[in-house]
Parts: sequence; C-alpha cells; structure tokens
Amino acid sequence: MTHTSNHLVPEGKLRRALATARAFLQSLESTSFDYTLDRIEHLEREVGRLKEEMREGRDPTAVDAHKESTGASEP
Repeated sequence: MTHTSNHLVPEGKLRRALATARAFLQSLESTSFDYTLDRIEHLEREVGRLKEEMREGRDPTAVDAHKESTGASEP
C-alpha cells in the first residue's frame, strides 16, 4: 500500500505542473474577442488617417468651383 501512495504523489505533481503549463499557454493564445478588438482598433486608425488626408487635401477653391458648376447647369 505504501508503494501505491508514493507512486501517486509524483504523478499528482506532474499533472498539476502540466495543467499549469497548459493553462499558461492557453492564456497566451488570442481569442475571437481579441481578434475583434484588434480589427476595430485597426479600422479606427484607418478612419483617422483618412480624415487627416481629407483635411489636408481639402482645397477651398475646388469646392467653390464645384458649387458654381452645379448651379450653372440647373435651369
């Protein structure tokens, strides 16, 4: 009986160590929620970049010319 109890102690420790290592490795994996947050952050940065490009590229004379051309074509 003592041989059996001595044999179970190392196995229990090994299982706990493996379970701990597995839990740690699973915590490093990204989930679908993490992927969604990453995509949202990427899209927010892209929208900010596009807004900045539009702000820099906006030419007031081009907007006025566009308004005049649309107004002249109406009867």
